[in-house]
Amino acid sequence: MAAQVIARLYLRRPEMADIIAIRYRSWRAFLVGVGNELAYRLGLRRAPGLISANLELTNHCNLKCSFCPTGNGLMHRTKGFMEPEIFRRALRGAGPLEFTLLFQWGESLLHPHFAALAREAREHGTRTLVTTNGTLLDNRRVDALLGAGLDRITVSVDGDAASHERVRGIPLARTEGGLDLLLAERTRRGLDTAVDVSMVISPETESAAEGFEARFEGRVDRVQKIPLLTRGERRTRCREPWRGGLVVLQDGSVTVCCVDHDGELAFGDVRQDDLRDLWNGNAMQDLRRRHVAGNLPAICATCTEYPTDAAAPRFSKRDEASVDAPHMKLPDQGRRKPRRTPASGAGGAA
Repeated sequence: MAAQVIARLYLRRPEMADIIAIRYRSWRAFLVGVGNELAYRLGLRRAPGLISANLELTNHCNLKCSFCPTGNGLMHRTKGFMEPEIFRRALRGAGPLEFTLLFQWGESLLHPHFAALAREAREHGTRTLVTTNGTLLDNRRVDALLGAGLDRITVSVDGDAASHERVRGIPLARTEGGLDLLLAERTRRGLDTAVDVSMVISPETESAAEGFEARFEGRVDRVQKIPLLTRGERRTRCREPWRGGLVVLQDGSVTVCCVDHDGELAFGDVRQDDLRDLWNGNAMQDLRRRHVAGNLPAICATCTEYPTDAAAPRFSKRDEASVDAPHMKLPDQGRRKPRRTPASGAGGAA
């Protein structure tokens, strides 16, 4: 109920209620989240605390999705698998976390120690979430996933059969097969692990959004639609430096948000730095100061989302985006003038 009130009356974004409920499940998370939001609103350089961490187990993937820098050639950093000690060091240095997302770029189920690391995170006292393309969900991996005590598993689907195969290069039936296996085994075991599906709204998938909802509504716990990350002309500061999350890339370097797929804003390394110290360290304070002053780093200044009526933006405003810009294409590679569309509520998610 509280999540619905915040989403509807404060953010004026009722569709954000599920995300708020997932992020702020405990009283500590709620209070820290309120403090972080106040710090954002007031433009403070310090924010009360970390709520979550994204731990990129790998930036390898078995697919080559057209919109994803892991598969389309726009990611230039070295690919690899997070070493277990880097994973443990990240958790030890984070302090109490509400949840840990065992994903950033890549397919996390490719990591040879995925289940063991997920169990370690759970034992650390944090809820564990993962996003997967679903193609590796066979009997062995489903058993390992459910046995690791994950709180939420999100399977990525891109619209209908035609758009999914066009974007991902595989039949939708292959992804659905893994999803159905996961759902059936969850039911058989009587577990409360949440299972979601998530769709990226892009020019290639937008027309399939309505059918996507109809196809999965009632089969899974949540049907999510998010806009494609694009390049544009950002004029507003972003909530991410205040929201309460940090990203640890597979090599241990730390950045501030999921948009930074090449670690351009990296400002620490968990092999030497504690996440809880980095959260209000000099680099983060400087980034917040720059956002407040409107002097955004290049990657922030051009970060927007595909403007669509099928999904509300999470990080930006609709009239900042370029409808023609592919995912994270650099500004000097042919960016066009953004299309002006009516704004729809607050610019960022909770």
